[in-house]
Amino acid sequence: MPPLPQASPEDSPSEDALPPHDLATLARLVEAARRGDKHWRNAPLPKLSARALTLLESFLAQPQQVGLNNISTLAQDHGVNASTLTRLCKTLHFEGFKTFQALFREDLADSSFYSSRAQRLIGDAKQSTSSSAMAPEQFLCQAEHDNVAACLEALDNATLEAACSQLLSARRVHVVGLRASFAAAHYLAYYLDYLRDGVQLIASTAGVDVECALDLDERDCVVAIAFRPESRSTLAYARAAADQGTPILGLTNHPRGEVPGLSDYTLVAPASGPFFFNPMSSLFLLVEMLLSRLAARLGPDAIKRIRRREALIARLGVE
Repeated sequence: MPPLPQASPEDSPSEDALPPHDLATLARLVEAARRGDKHWRNAPLPKLSARALTLLESFLAQPQQVGLNNISTLAQDHGVNASTLTRLCKTLHFEGFKTFQALFREDLADSSFYSSRAQRLIGDAKQSTSSSAMAPEQFLCQAEHDNVAACLEALDNATLEAACSQLLSARRVHVVGLRASFAAAHYLAYYLDYLRDGVQLIASTAGVDVECALDLDERDCVVAIAFRPESRSTLAYARAAADQGTPILGLTNHPRGEVPGLSDYTLVAPASGPFFFNPMSSLFLLVEMLLSRLAARLGPDAIKRIRRREALIARLGVE
């Protein structure tokens, strides 16, 4: 671990180090604890168990859950006692759960998720120039490498196989992933359309996206892609489809988000790191693995369909 930088005028004095004053600060504290740092802003870092760190990381991944639920519901959802959450809040020098929860409610109110992450990235970059020989770009590369490795390590082959079976057997496949997830949704829908008929990318054009779910039923499939903060439009579409009995395949960066709760199968693409938008390398890897396995299962039929598409593109000269 590189030596801690010397105190600067920007550092908070030790008496103001805790409790964290916003989610960005809480996230940096958790990262410091994960690294094994002993100090935080010139004060001793609170002792946090592995379980406590996992809880905090889960809370940071889905602030709406913490901001909108009471302590009993939150504890039950995470398989702990309410007293455990109270002790965790006290360890971080909050007066209790209510003051801890206030951080998350403020975050939901000002919708500053990306700007908070950008603030952290800029702060980390300044610190790294004085405390490490590694450039900020190298930190980004290492984080993406770690995300891909974590994705592969956690990938369940049976779930991937079941997801492919669902995509092959469905009458129609709707792919929805709005805002930050739209690039991955478009990528999946475009190439999935090479392999099978009945693929539709759901986009917010003319305000008719949710209405497209009205004709779906148990014979169809919806692929819902949502990274935190999850798009309300994506969630609304997935809920509408699920209410009609349509199987949902979820792609997300957190297994305890709202999309997994709606999904029959969930594939998780870890997205940790200093980048101020959602890192997408592991998500695109999952999409490519899905498409590759689908093509392998289709065999000669996949080759035939791809060649037909290539011939059409060549004939029209639209490449």
